[in-house]
Amino acid sequence: MKETLNKETYLGKELNKNSNNLQLNLFEDSDKNTPIRPIHYLGSKLRLLEIINDVIDEVDDTKGTVCDLFAGSGTVSKYLSFYRPVISVDIQEYSRVLCSALLNPNQSKYSVSEFMEMCKSSNHSIRLKKCFDDLEQYEKSCIKRGELGDLEPICDLLDNGSIISYEYGYKDNISMKLSSIMDKCINKMKELNFNKGSQALVVRYFGGLYFSYKQAVEIDCILEQIFNLEDIYIDTYLAALLSTVSDVVNTVGKQFAQPIKARNADGTPKKNILKRVKKDRTIEVFQCYEKWLNIYLSQEKMFKNHKVFKGDYADILEKLDDNVKVVYADPPYTRYHYSRYYHVLETICLRDNPKLSMNVVKGHKKISRGMYREDRHQSPFSIKSKSYDAFNSMFQKVSKINATLILSYSPFDESKKSTPRVLSINQIEQIAKQYFSSIEIVSVGEFSHSKLNKNDKNFEINYNAELLIVCKDSINKGVKND
Repeated sequence: MKETLNKETYLGKELNKNSNNLQLNLFEDSDKNTPIRPIHYLGSKLRLLEIINDVIDEVDDTKGTVCDLFAGSGTVSKYLSFYRPVISVDIQEYSRVLCSALLNPNQSKYSVSEFMEMCKSSNHSIRLKKCFDDLEQYEKSCIKRGELGDLEPICDLLDNGSIISYEYGYKDNISMKLSSIMDKCINKMKELNFNKGSQALVVRYFGGLYFSYKQAVEIDCILEQIFNLEDIYIDTYLAALLSTVSDVVNTVGKQFAQPIKARNADGTPKKNILKRVKKDRTIEVFQCYEKWLNIYLSQEKMFKNHKVFKGDYADILEKLDDNVKVVYADPPYTRYHYSRYYHVLETICLRDNPKLSMNVVKGHKKISRGMYREDRHQSPFSIKSKSYDAFNSMFQKVSKINATLILSYSPFDESKKSTPRVLSINQIEQIAKQYFSSIEIVSVGEFSHSKLNKNDKNFEINYNAELLIVCKDSINKGVKND
């Protein structure tokens, strides 16, 4: 390694020790430059935005274009957009939608109150509520019985309340009461033609699991109105819905990896299950969406030439030229695929009735409990047999356009039982040396990623966890890629 630097020696500044107290609730902050957290996102760089921007300024003082290569929730792209032109890139549609809304905000001919009234009172909304009213009322009765000490009905609903799963014929363990209501609901769906197409997409796929039936119906009501808008407005309104969905989802950590588990290993109801259900499933979707829509419609744009692309990192890098001065890359670096945590958002954006992946349980095929898309993206950076080539391709293609590459990376202790990175930092450094003559490591100080679940499944806490690998001075400028 050429040189190991901390932030103080590289930037001559102290890390803000109060970064963990950064205001995250955008509803309470009117400052347009306050970092926005569009969704609850694993590995979010929200607390590192100023540092990332400072490092970019250090390597390029021309305020040239920066490419955010794995844009994710768009927080980095948005922050950088106040200081320089940004090209935002990600292979997921939900990321494209968020970045489009954040970087290139659009107004609408409707006021927020007018649009909300359309969502609530449309013919589509009336028909949806009529179709799923029995399930909504049954869920309320399950919660009431739980408050009286009987947790079995709410556990049954959480275990077996998926409409799409029931449609597929998975009914073995469902109670007679819930089964009867499901049959009634599905008959209504057929009468109203909701069993086909996408008008009841969210409630069919995710109602009862990730959201209450009432919440899922209201998400579908909003979704229908969004897709009736002119194309230029859709991303802004859809991004507000993604933020709403991320806030109301009833899971651990507000991710979408899987619904909450209602029972202990021995089949008994978890003691806190009712509290967890009530906390999230009582959030009002329309109220939450109205707040988020106001936020997105009030976004300001400092530069006019921001660009947003949906595509594979390698394909997009081939299309960039030397007008791009810096490429900021935050690829996944563990075996966990991010698509597993955000597939619900992806399905909402695509609105396409996806085929669901299957698992084999005790010799029998069954729909994945998380309702994962069969076609969900599998990043080569998270696959051990493909990760080396993926990193090599990225370094090579950035070098070709003579840009500086700033790579976010979090090291790990190989002697401990933390989730291992697919490649070590030394392996990445060796790849980088093939294409850049200057490689420096910037520590960003005390920082720890969001945690998910049980301690034994978490990344090991490391308060010097985040590094920026700064690769400058291409030695392969203009060399054609293999």
